[in-house]
Amino acid sequence: MYKFGDWVVYDPGYTQHIGRVTECREDSAFVCYSCGCTAASTPLKYLRPATEAEVDKADTRIGYNRFHAYCESWDEVACAGCKAERMVDE
Repeated sequence: MYKFGDWVVYDPGYTQHIGRVTECREDSAFVCYSCGCTAASTPLKYLRPATEAEVDKADTRIGYNRFHAYCESWDEVACAGCKAERMVDE
């Protein structure tokens, strides 16, 4: 089972995408594959742990809003706050 923040690779056999786990369930996990707030429900059978080399190459903004220090417990209000802060930081 994966836990919050784990780096994983979605690999159904024809493509691969790196992401970070937001929540793991019995047969699936919610995974962020981009820098937005969206996490896709992904069957566990298509996930594997990301290697250190894959994590090193990954966009550090994946799941930015969900994994940002101010969004330890993600919700829509907190996410909006992180987006506003990110715009100021950039």
